[in-house]
Amino acid sequence: VRIRRQLAPRVQYPAESVWGTWKKVIETEGGIAALYRGNTAAILLWIGYAATQFAVYHRIKDSVASQPSWVASFGAGAGAGVIATLTTYPFDVCRTTFAAKGIQKTPSLPFSSLVEPGIHFRKKVEPPATLRAFVVHLYQQEGVRGFYAGMTPAIAQIIPYMGLNFCIYDALTRDKNSVTASAYAGSISGAISKLIVYPADTVKRRLQAQAFFLNQDSAFRTPYAGMVDCAKRIASEEGLPAVYRGVVPSVLKTMIASSLSFALFRGTKNVLEATVR
Repeated sequence: VRIRRQLAPRVQYPAESVWGTWKKVIETEGGIAALYRGNTAAILLWIGYAATQFAVYHRIKDSVASQPSWVASFGAGAGAGVIATLTTYPFDVCRTTFAAKGIQKTPSLPFSSLVEPGIHFRKKVEPPATLRAFVVHLYQQEGVRGFYAGMTPAIAQIIPYMGLNFCIYDALTRDKNSVTASAYAGSISGAISKLIVYPADTVKRRLQAQAFFLNQDSAFRTPYAGMVDCAKRIASEEGLPAVYRGVVPSVLKTMIASSLSFALFRGTKNVLEATVR
């Protein structure tokens, strides 16, 4: 739901609520299962991301232990986020592509109508039905660089996002090793950091979806030329509030995901440390 709203222009959903978007997906794209398109890619993304992030975070933080605690937490979080993002980014592009448009049961307009109603491209690009279909089509269309579409805004957002996330989390859990404290701190740190970096996330999603769906040969539309061009055009064509479209489901998701992630990490770590002793 969040990705759909990030990609849809204001004129398409002028009065539709988050719940309205949710219902539309279920009613027109095959039921509850449609809400889980791209979930396999998302699971692979977060397994790799979380494993890399937590492993790298503690190594970096130990190496800068001489710095003030908040500096060490921010720097280690930012560094871990960048490395984890670079490692798992193709899965993120895949997840966005699957979530961007469902497979309709009835004939539908090409994806271009999702981006800007009234504009049609010469060639209809169908949404991928499998991971293999996604990989083959994107590689044929964009090459290896297609799997890293939107990387610049992704890095631009992950530095403050994960830096603040770990900085706030460490401040709230100082000298506390309980799972409950980790869950509480994770939800707060996740919500605050997501709100701050959300505009960059919207720009990233637009560039990711463009890599798969937008026909570069179209004479009717100029694709986004990059992060700056995308941000400028969203602001001029749709207004500044457009960069925060979908922020409500995104923050709710982040609060839950961050809370569970930190809590499960702390719980597992406590168990393993007790076992080793």
